[in-house]
Amino acid sequence: MNSLIKIAVILALGAVASGNLPKILNQVRNAQFQLIMESKASSWPKAMRLPSR
Repeated sequence: MNSLIKIAVILALGAVASGNLPKILNQVRNAQFQLIMESKASSWPKAMRLPSR
C-alpha cells in the first residue's frame, strides 16, 4: 500500500509540474462517473423467471 501511495504522489507532482493537473482531474472524474453509471442495477442482466400458470 505504501508503494502505491508513493507512485500516486509522484504522478501527481509530475502532473502539477507539467501543467496537466486539471486535464487529469477531469479525466478521473469522467472515469468515476462512467463506473457509477455502469454499476447501476438497471444495466445488470435480468434474472430468468419461471413461467407462471
